[in-house]
Amino acid sequence: MKQKFTTGMLFISAILLGAFIWFVERNSEDSRLQEVRTQKIFAAYPAEISWIHMEREGVTIECVRTAGIWRMTIPVDAPVNSAVVEKMIAGMANVERGELITAKTMKERSLTPADYGFEEPRAKITFRNNRGTFTWLIGRDAPLGDDLYVMASGNQNIISAPQTLLNLIPKDPAWIRDRTLFKNTAASVRGIDLRRTGGFIQLRQTEENRWIIQQPFTGSADYLQVHQLIDHAVAATIRDFILDEPTDLTVYGLEDPETELSLIDQNEHPQSLLIGKPLAEKPETRYAKWADSPSVFTVASDWATAFELDSSLLRSRQIVDAQLPRISKVSITSGDGQIDLLRTNNLWKIKRPTLWDAEPKSVQTLLETLTAGTVAEFIDAPTAAQTDKIKNPQWTVEITAGNRTRTLRIHRTDTKDQLIIQRDDESSFCITEKTLFKKQFADPLFFRSRTLLEINPPQIKSIELQKADKSFRVEKEEDRFITQDRTQSPAADTLSELTAQLIKLRTDEFVAFNPESLETYGLETPEAQLTVTLNSTNTLGQVILFGKPAEGGRYAMLRGQPVVFVLPKKTAEILTRELTQPVEEQPTENERP
Repeated sequence: MKQKFTTGMLFISAILLGAFIWFVERNSEDSRLQEVRTQKIFAAYPAEISWIHMEREGVTIECVRTAGIWRMTIPVDAPVNSAVVEKMIAGMANVERGELITAKTMKERSLTPADYGFEEPRAKITFRNNRGTFTWLIGRDAPLGDDLYVMASGNQNIISAPQTLLNLIPKDPAWIRDRTLFKNTAASVRGIDLRRTGGFIQLRQTEENRWIIQQPFTGSADYLQVHQLIDHAVAATIRDFILDEPTDLTVYGLEDPETELSLIDQNEHPQSLLIGKPLAEKPETRYAKWADSPSVFTVASDWATAFELDSSLLRSRQIVDAQLPRISKVSITSGDGQIDLLRTNNLWKIKRPTLWDAEPKSVQTLLETLTAGTVAEFIDAPTAAQTDKIKNPQWTVEITAGNRTRTLRIHRTDTKDQLIIQRDDESSFCITEKTLFKKQFADPLFFRSRTLLEINPPQIKSIELQKADKSFRVEKEEDRFITQDRTQSPAADTLSELTAQLIKLRTDEFVAFNPESLETYGLETPEAQLTVTLNSTNTLGQVILFGKPAEGGRYAMLRGQPVVFVLPKKTAEILTRELTQPVEEQPTENERP
């Protein structure tokens, strides 16, 4: 009795356990997907389908997926719009099952599959996934409602399904063909070859991402114009597919096409499109084909007309196409003289003819002038005289931006009001306004910093002024000026103004560099000399020499530096004031009141 009880309990436990597993598993994700799938006609996951074959109204279409990309193999080997194919398959996979009509039911009703339209099916769908190959036939519409009949190949059962299923099967391969004209993206294009009745244009992108024209002339290309041309090319789509078999191309104007456009990618692979004549009945379209394919299709005439552009529109009219913030070096050669400007840590320095700080505004003026210059006229067939000017330029300017240096050879034209320029080694020259290169750009003093001295007052050890056979000297002691002459005392106000000027002494005008004679400026024998001695610095001191009066001020120079400049009149007056003043005599005992 006890044994029977135990056996019964085990049996009941097994039933309860099975019920529990069924209850839990039926709500799991896999179970839910399985349930959903069995409610669908095709019971397949779209992602698993790798091949599909469709027949409808005498049209057969076959597509295969490789590495996630769909391609048509029947009736023609051609790319398809993968997104459209994926959407079509997803639509099929989501078609829900309707009424099930079994073979037994048909027998009871004295019906056969032929009565449901399967003797000559309207359509046929076959797909292959990782579980095998499956085929469905589509019969006639149901007499009532919006359904039609579907039957799996090799199965006598019939299922009703929405009539929209038929709409998912293309009657024309063109429905799913890829209408993208160029497979290249705009960013991948590295070259353009354009043959047309208006002449051959050849463009190439350099390693520095510059575009250059190689035909019908050589030179820099306009970056924006080239990219607009590329964007226009890759944005086009095929309008209609005409045929895919080899044919007489003369009929379509493609034997000797009006236009041949080739886009070359980064691997030097060209994709060439031939464009023929407009359609007689549809002049807004033109015949076209790929150079390596027999397929003929149509494109928009307006799109094709854009390639009849004037080649000169693609030329860069910028004299210097470098971006101003990227320019790091400029060299200017004029005769035997050379100026080198170098930017380091965002500060400009003059490296030649001597090492100076550069005046930021002057360098900015040069760069803005050069980068703003434009071509007024191109000379593609220069005369001997023009070539001689370029071989012996008045100025040669080298501008470095990034890893690229652009060279300009510049000479005045015979009329003197314009300049003739050669950019790099371009065979074509160009004409521009004379304001592109101003005379002062060849003068190193134009670029020299206007700041002459920067002396921090606490660093001053002594100041001495010599003028008109007089000498005045003061020394620093415990942060105050003193004089060794007991009859003199430091002129406090004068010294205060003088040291304030030395904090940042600037000139408004440089006059000469390495002048042949200093006598012209009264500096051969200076009228005054101010010596400032420093302590605790690498510079022992500075000596300012004062010459003759000049317009607006006074000629001056720093000893050891062969540069003559003009100090403003007020500044020169402060720097040449007497540094001391007589000590006032103290009254005697008898003189006191």
